[in-house]
Amino acid sequence: MSKTTFDLEELRQRAAQRKGGDRLTVTIGGKPFTIPTPGFWSDEIKEAARKSRETGDLPFVRLLMGAKEYEKFVAAGGRADDVALLLDEYRASQGAELGESSPS
Repeated sequence: MSKTTFDLEELRQRAAQRKGGDRLTVTIGGKPFTIPTPGFWSDEIKEAARKSRETGDLPFVRLLMGAKEYEKFVAAGGRADDVALLLDEYRASQGAELGESSPS
């Protein structure tokens, strides 16, 4: 008999295990900066990512990191394009080519 009822927390835990976690971290000079792993973004972040083609990456990355954390990231030498590099590297590590969604 197939299962038709699933616990959301269990689904998220299994997805995090498959994806290697629910957060991605990049370090600058040993200081860690984290963002949610794709698949764990809020609807607001997903909408900002979708709109980034029109608005540019900055509003999306500020929302993804949080404004205060983004300011610290920039002060440490980071930039919005570095977050794009992190996401591209993550997608490649998951077996997705650039432009493809990571497997869920």
